[in-house]
Amino acid sequence: MIFTKFDQFLKEVLKLPTAVFEGPSFGYTEHSVRTCFPQQKKIMLNMFLDTLMADPPPQCLVWLPLMHRLAHVENVFHPVECSYCRCESMMGFRYRCQQCHNYQLCQNCFWRGHANGPHSNQHQMKEHSSWKSPAKKLSHAISKSLGCVPSREPPRPVFPEQPEKPLDLAHICYPFVPTLLSNWWDDFNEILLYCKSKT
Repeated sequence: MIFTKFDQFLKEVLKLPTAVFEGPSFGYTEHSVRTCFPQQKKIMLNMFLDTLMADPPPQCLVWLPLMHRLAHVENVFHPVECSYCRCESMMGFRYRCQQCHNYQLCQNCFWRGHANGPHSNQHQMKEHSSWKSPAKKLSHAISKSLGCVPSREPPRPVFPEQPEKPLDLAHICYPFVPTLLSNWWDDFNEILLYCKSKT
């Protein structure tokens, strides 16, 4: 990993938290790269992935998963009605109350803190980034109870520190031979002269 490139990446990525006034907690500082990785000369792929996927990640990387989820869910369609604004369908995140039966908010209403009826902003909400029909939820629950679905996530892959076999492209890329180029140029000139003589 090249620290200067990663530093430039962090500068760009952390402009968003700064734009929404989270700069003091999550913004870029000169020490951001050093807080992510120990000061070694070489950061291998496995160490890089472990750092990015750590729970919790380094403070300056906390926003990366959120930005990924925001980009991923931007066009997700939920065919349910928002309990506050009564919009018949939702795009983006959907929030479901864990206490109020069938109380769901669209992304805009949730982010603005809207609540009505027996629902309160103090209730715990669950964020949904995809839509599963009740029938699909039921079939998944039955499959899980019968042991058809693995109960935990598969372990993350571990990549070798060195490539197993270096690539040899000699048989794919022809070596540069000036005589081949000059022969090609001579042929091209002959064709060009022939075409000019016919016009």
